[in-house]
Amino acid sequence: MVQPETPLPVVVWVTSGRGKSFAADGHAVAWTTSQVRVRYLDPGGREGFAWVWASAGARRFTY
Repeated sequence: MVQPETPLPVVVWVTSGRGKSFAADGHAVAWTTSQVRVRYLDPGGREGFAWVWASAGARRFTY
């Protein structure tokens, strides 16, 4: 498992415990070859953490 010193910004699809899916801006805080642990903000502005499949998100570039 990789845990970067500085988390990488990402956009990720998350499914809540209530079965609702949403796109969220977040940060990849750890990853394996197939999954990414993401710290994100939900639509209500609450912080959450989730393991998602690597294909459920993309790196978010800031310019």
